Amino acid sequence: MKQKDLRTYKRRSVTRTSGFHTCDETTGGECLIKKAQAFNMHEDRVTFKFRRSGLVLTELFDKGNGMLAFGGYIYTNKPLTISFLLKYTMNGRSFEHQKDYMGPVNVNDWNNIGFHKEISSDYGETVELATVEMTIRGEANTCLQFISFDFGPVSKEEYIGDVFGKPFYQKTAMHIPYLYYLETTKPFDTYLLGNIELSSGNIVVLKSCNRCGRYLPINIFNEVNTLSFSLHCKKRAPCVHSTFRAYNIQNMDDVSMTDLKQLQVENGKVVSYHGHQLECKACKKFFVNAPLNPQRNPQQFKEDGLRRRAIEVLVNRLLDRNLVHFEFEHRTKKEFSEYIWKKFGGRCFKCNKKMPLDEMHLDHTMPLAYLYRLDESATCLCGTHNAQKSDRFPSDYYTEDELEHLSKITGLSLDVLKSKGVNQTVLKLLVDNVVWFYDEFLKEPEYQKIRGGIRTADKINDSLKRVIEGQVDLAEEYRSRTGKYPTTVTIVKTV
Repeated sequence: MKQKDLRTYKRRSVTRTSGFHTCDETTGGECLIKKAQAFNMHEDRVTFKFRRSGLVLTELFDKGNGMLAFGGYIYTNKPLTISFLLKYTMNGRSFEHQKDYMGPVNVNDWNNIGFHKEISSDYGETVELATVEMTIRGEANTCLQFISFDFGPVSKEEYIGDVFGKPFYQKTAMHIPYLYYLETTKPFDTYLLGNIELSSGNIVVLKSCNRCGRYLPINIFNEVNTLSFSLHCKKRAPCVHSTFRAYNIQNMDDVSMTDLKQLQVENGKVVSYHGHQLECKACKKFFVNAPLNPQRNPQQFKEDGLRRRAIEVLVNRLLDRNLVHFEFEHRTKKEFSEYIWKKFGGRCFKCNKKMPLDEMHLDHTMPLAYLYRLDESATCLCGTHNAQKSDRFPSDYYTEDELEHLSKITGLSLDVLKSKGVNQTVLKLLVDNVVWFYDEFLKEPEYQKIRGGIRTADKINDSLKRVIEGQVDLAEEYRSRTGKYPTTVTIVKTV
């Protein structure tokens, strides 16, 4: 019997519906090709001032407050810091609100920036005059580029009422402009005051959302650093699903051949390597995931965490090691987490944010998904950046300067930090012990439990299969030694 297809899980039956619907104007498969607007800093500081008047506020989240927001996407070729100063007038009274952008600013890449200010309806519903001063500090001759900036009141219809209040406030501390549902196709200088000399910048692809209809930037030249849409095939690129990987160019007549040559274009469509979700991150969070989450049972929420813990245990058993926390504390009589926290000065390595020990997230540095053990080379990150890094390799997440700094702190060489691929030492041990893996490790009762219609062992096996695909087939290795397929996971065989 020749095995043509090996699947490690059964698709569970539909247990809930999201109520998701699309808009009439877009399908998520369209795009616009735009030019960013560029500015060269002649000094080490520049302030952009924007002004609007007669803004009518909408009460949001049943809190008795309206909201003014400002945001967009910025590209820089050198390190910089950003601060905002909002001034507004209501009923003859003047107010100010200052905000420093606390997120990391990626160099030679695009960044989300933005902020909002809640305004009490006690002062009325109309802002007579509002200005935002965006001050950028960096080196002289820094080249800045801007796309999809807007400034105005937040008035998303679904934000009226208290349904989305909690998830909104969980995210906006991260300065994410797409959550404000402002316009995204206006020029940067629409509300800009003064004689600011802007020039034409790089091309940017704005993809449509099939739920809200907006066109939002995708980072087409560095897709792993996502902007407004999550990737469709993050680990199994290139994406082969035409619905998610190719976007019809809606403004082809406005695009030069020189610009088109920078992109991969097939039959009038921009092609993405990883593919993107049809809905933007905001719509995905509020209008797709939110209706589903209350219907999920607690076991389904635990699946990912349990799978990751199982991989951690597996790697340590193959290496004949204990978990690093126990090893370190036995050897040094010190607490491992506190050691890493102090090693990084109690700060997130990515954003340099100071945080207490109990808010630190230990990152594997080299990703666990690719069979790298958590050890004393771990990185101290805040929750936001630990989630952003996820299973990325260091070279896919950090800048060159950050990699050099990380090398000095962790003791890992630059060659290791820049490397990608499965930990071959652990993979060889896994292949050598493949019978033990299926017959003993995955046979443990905790891994044989069915959660949400899926056996946990299947999830573990599937995770391994994804990262070692093309190198070794564990089920076939098992069959070559035992003459049969393992029974601790679900195997679908086709002739």
